Amino acid sequence: MERAPQDWKKELKSGVQVLTRTFQFDDFSQAMAFATRVGEAADAADHHPEITVSWGRVRVDWWSHDAKGVTSRDISLAETTNRLYS
Repeated sequence: MERAPQDWKKELKSGVQVLTRTFQFDDFSQAMAFATRVGEAADAADHHPEITVSWGRVRVDWWSHDAKGVTSRDISLAETTNRLYS
């Protein structure tokens, strides 16, 4: 597997490897706005992460269900997610 993008880590989740990162924000509104941007990018790519939003935080997990793990597509979308955070 390719290397995880900057600030992402590989984690086992229910026996499947995922790319995960938690992003920090000043408040809930900023966190929701970011989650929406990630969702729009996911829809455009027809590939959807698990997104968990809480006050000031958004956790994004990318993996491919059909491959039962992380693919180059997930890595590319994690990089896109980083750019949306910048």
